[in-house]
Amino acid sequence: MALVHRINSNFGFVLNTLYCKCTTNIKRFVTEHNVMRYSNQVGADKHTNYIPFDQMLKFRQDEAQKCILVRLSDMKHISDFEKFCKYYVTVVNIFPYYTVNNNNFVLMELQSIEDVQHLRDIAVFKTDVECAQSVTPLFSFKPRKKIYPNKSENNISIYSNFKAPTPNKIDKLLGQVDSVSDQMIALYNCLKITDLDIRLRFYTANEISYYLSRLFPNICVVPFGSSVNGFGQIGCDLDLLCKTIENSNKEINWRKFLFMTQNIPLAERNEQKEFLEAVGTVMKMCIPGISDIRKILEARVPIIKFYNLYTNMKCDLSSTNLIALHMSELLYIYGQLDWRIKPLVCTIRKWARVMNLTKDQPGHWITNFSLTLLIIFYLQTKDILPSVNTIRCFVELSKSNSKDPNFNWITSWKTSIKRTNDEDLHNLLFNFFEYYSIFDFKTQAICIRDGRYKPKNDFSPLYIYNPFNSTLNVSKNVTSCGLIRLVDCFQKAFNTMLNSAEKDVILKLINLEAKTKKTNCGFNDQKTQIGLEEKLLPTVTNINSLAKIQGNIIK
Repeated sequence: MALVHRINSNFGFVLNTLYCKCTTNIKRFVTEHNVMRYSNQVGADKHTNYIPFDQMLKFRQDEAQKCILVRLSDMKHISDFEKFCKYYVTVVNIFPYYTVNNNNFVLMELQSIEDVQHLRDIAVFKTDVECAQSVTPLFSFKPRKKIYPNKSENNISIYSNFKAPTPNKIDKLLGQVDSVSDQMIALYNCLKITDLDIRLRFYTANEISYYLSRLFPNICVVPFGSSVNGFGQIGCDLDLLCKTIENSNKEINWRKFLFMTQNIPLAERNEQKEFLEAVGTVMKMCIPGISDIRKILEARVPIIKFYNLYTNMKCDLSSTNLIALHMSELLYIYGQLDWRIKPLVCTIRKWARVMNLTKDQPGHWITNFSLTLLIIFYLQTKDILPSVNTIRCFVELSKSNSKDPNFNWITSWKTSIKRTNDEDLHNLLFNFFEYYSIFDFKTQAICIRDGRYKPKNDFSPLYIYNPFNSTLNVSKNVTSCGLIRLVDCFQKAFNTMLNSAEKDVILKLINLEAKTKKTNCGFNDQKTQIGLEEKLLPTVTNINSLAKIQGNIIK
């Protein structure tokens, strides 16, 4: 009855009462599968093998610096190209792939940066007296003689999977698996970014750095967001930022012979806009393979959008957005703490995209980042993930025990937990939809920094505290109607899981074919939004009546 008495006319809160329809018939799912088998399926590492975020970034950046990107006139020339390179340098890996526009490329990893420089010294420019040619780290290869390769040389695997799998492929894959937990893992393995995709993302960042460093020697370009936090899916955009770096030469402080430089301030928004304006011009004129450049400088965070034809990347480049890099590190840490995190986030993100709750373009709907914070907060309430403050405490503890090679802050945190949550993915997904179907969004805000809900600082329909700035709401863009629809979708998903056979649950949640007619969660103007709220009024009245009847039955 307590839930019924809390009902009022506020839209975002009234919809929570739909949960009353399910209170008399709640299922609980029993863990049926071995945890170790699942963790092996998602490639989970032991906590002792945990790689810190900065070390992971450095490893991938060093890897990218030892790579070259080469266009081939025909994939039949791969063997000849490999023999050519091995004559001069040591080849570690070779990754041939087709671009979306059917060009032939090879990403080749060499043993050292010196090997890369050696091939640059060998390469030459085409002579064209009518054109100015820019310096480039890219190459092309075409043998002089016609190649007739043996059949055995054509067996090399060529990558071309740069687009998300089709609905039919996903349905077929999930149809071969019976349990919900196994289906979630299969979906995660199907959608996650491949190793080559990650390599190409870091290579793209390194390529842009190559050009900009010729003008700005203290600027490097690094990826952030889904490309590095562990939650990226095939086809997701590549977010890049320009980061200033300090001179590593310790003798610079006392030297008297220095370069004269033109300082370009980057602290203020207008300064960042001017900088990106210049960068966009350089990219358009000097970098091959870059197309569809758009300078979106009036946005809250000024960016340059472009497409890299040679690495199949849709990119967003921003200036010194270091908070975004810290956010990426935080999500990366959470993704490493438990093997269940990534499959759960992947499934919920896929469901949200199918329901049209999230979109590629910004607007007044929930973003993937905000949705992921909702998932993290829910898992904090389940004693699966720690709060941000708890992570800080244990990291500081690890620093004080840095002399002990066996000390690991993650292991230390795990041993400090009073009870261990070993629920399977099926249970976690079901309880996630249940949790947010009845959450008090009217008065409570999500705070992963403290790991508990807190009062709101303002009247935003959805309030999620920024983990690094408690005065900001990362979901301030979400409108009342957006929250109404979000909660309604949570409740529908909860009912779907409640009333479906286990083998059909995920298929029904992400059935793209059945959801071709999507309801738009964004509105073009205020009149449309008000109109929808007025249309919901009769429904709200019926919900109140139904909730009272249900409450009396329960009582």
